[in-house]
Amino acid sequence: MSKSLALIGNPNVGKTVFFNELTGETGHVANWPGVTVEKKTGKMGNIEVIDLPGVYSLSPAAIDEMIARNFIVNEKPDLIVDILDATNLERNLYLAFLLKELGIPVIFILNLMDAAEKRKINIDVERLSQLMGAPVIPTVAIKSKGIKEARNTIESYVKDNKLARKSVEIIHYSSELEEKIKKATEILENNLPKFLSDKRRWAAIKLIENDKEVKKELYTFDGGIVVEEKMKRILSGTEEFDLAGERYNKIGEIIKETYKREKGVVTSSDILDRVFLNKYFGIPIFLLIMWGMFEITFRASAPMITLVGLIFEEWLPLLTSGIPEDIWWIAFIKSFINEAIFGGFGAVLGFVPLIFTMFLVLSFLEDSGYLARAAFNMDRLMYKLGLHGRSFVSMMLGFGCNIPAVMSCRAIENEQDRLTTIMVNQNISCGARLPVYVLLGGYVLGNASTGTIIFSLYALGIVIAILLALFFRKVVFKGETSPFILELGDYRMPTAKYTGIHMWERGREFIKKAGTIIFAVVVIMWLLQSFGIDPNTGTLAWGVDPEYSLLAGVGKFFQPLFAPLKWSWIAAIGIVFGFLAKEVVVAAFGLILTGEEEPAGLGQFVFDNLAVPGAVAVAAMPALVYGYLVFVLLYTPCVAHIGAVYKETGSKKWALVSATYGIGLGYILALIINLIGGVYF
Repeated sequence: MSKSLALIGNPNVGKTVFFNELTGETGHVANWPGVTVEKKTGKMGNIEVIDLPGVYSLSPAAIDEMIARNFIVNEKPDLIVDILDATNLERNLYLAFLLKELGIPVIFILNLMDAAEKRKINIDVERLSQLMGAPVIPTVAIKSKGIKEARNTIESYVKDNKLARKSVEIIHYSSELEEKIKKATEILENNLPKFLSDKRRWAAIKLIENDKEVKKELYTFDGGIVVEEKMKRILSGTEEFDLAGERYNKIGEIIKETYKREKGVVTSSDILDRVFLNKYFGIPIFLLIMWGMFEITFRASAPMITLVGLIFEEWLPLLTSGIPEDIWWIAFIKSFINEAIFGGFGAVLGFVPLIFTMFLVLSFLEDSGYLARAAFNMDRLMYKLGLHGRSFVSMMLGFGCNIPAVMSCRAIENEQDRLTTIMVNQNISCGARLPVYVLLGGYVLGNASTGTIIFSLYALGIVIAILLALFFRKVVFKGETSPFILELGDYRMPTAKYTGIHMWERGREFIKKAGTIIFAVVVIMWLLQSFGIDPNTGTLAWGVDPEYSLLAGVGKFFQPLFAPLKWSWIAAIGIVFGFLAKEVVVAAFGLILTGEEEPAGLGQFVFDNLAVPGAVAVAAMPALVYGYLVFVLLYTPCVAHIGAVYKETGSKKWALVSATYGIGLGYILALIINLIGGVYF
């Protein structure tokens, strides 16, 4: 019979790395039932390993903590493995105590031992194990140290059938509290014998702590109200604080016996933080690093982009060049291969190296510990504006994709902060917009400035998001700003293995999307490109000039909306179909290009055809191009984003506002850029 193991721990303790080491990176990613928080499961032999969200406690306040607690209480895993940070043991032990109260066997993994050693921290692991009443295994998961011992210990628990035993209780409260726990237990036994019968003491403690979720479940039983009335008679109202206080006292006693730290130790992380967290230079350094990230992304990926472009634009079409077109269905298939696959779909795939390079650099910055510092720096600014620092953490997720960034807002407890973050997240430029920036960025200030142009667009998105958040928070979603807690672990040198894993986990979503949604839209656009109204007969025909195709008809239908911006019908097509998915903007241009008799490079083709013919002077074209890119930055990321906003807010109104305000803002800014750039003169 298969056993189950739940991995849990505070955020940033190396839990996911430990999960990968146990399962051999065989994790399956899904969502927890009823919520959009990621769920990751894997196998260690015949043991199912579940990676629970990183949490500080098991309170019902935050969605992550509720998921972790509900899984442990309802699914009843056979074993819990709690990952502890050796450099912050005192704080980590609070969650450990809460887990022990659940009566499920626990193994403790004392991770980041190398960081503890650098900080001259000495931990008596054997004594800690005795006091915790469970195995404690020191590890450095990212270097695979201690993993073998951890696996052996877990397998030993399974082999010797120790999983059926209850955990040894390690905390005994004062006689007064123990008496109240005893009475609460008796009340439950006498009135609701079936209510959490396998966790009676835990249920009694939660009712004493006035736990909302346990009380909600209590009310589903007929005798729930009776139990609550009897509980009131034995409680004074201070028990919740008394229990927490006694836990911390016990933790202090354990730390005193097992944890020694030399005073005055200054590590390399401390020195780096004096620079990166400097209140004057922290944000400028962050901006400089972001600029460097885009410069590296563009320049490092450029050779691969060129190579993939050659493959799809010149080499692969040679395979079909000799196929005759005298039979209609053969010509039809040839057109599909050359135009839809090589032209449209190939234009998107040509930017895969770009996407993966950006995610590689982002993964490096995240694994090094720097991105947490960036969030801390931005929190200083945002808090002064009355905004929540957690909002910027969700915004940073938007660099990959705005949809999971919106979903991540569930971790924000304050409702006003949560709604504000959801509404402004779309202004953070996702990876899907990046190919458009690279395609046209070189035509603003020259190819050598492409990285700078990309950086300016990302920076503009962040600034607009912060300003809009200030508006929403002060005008629409009024209320007090809640405090922001952020874990700042030591800086670490990222390993090639895990930086590569994180890059792949992000980048594969782009591949999946390309193989499904994007390909489907490309096929639709190709059909619209292939058919049109024959100017000679006035009837629907296949293979007409691109100017008369149904795709051109779509562009010409919407083009009057963009006439004040001087955009052509080709520019309109990119915007219209980009509403479905931003990757499609490049695909649309690539598809139109394949219909040209003398095709130029894709970027040059778009630059030459972005404006209404003869309406804009050559000298003003860079301004028009930049205005177009700003519009791509600000208007609705995609249809799926609107769905995510609706699901997370539960409001059609806010979904509609999200879908429309970006269009209006992008239009106004593009108009202003055109005015400044001399497009109308």
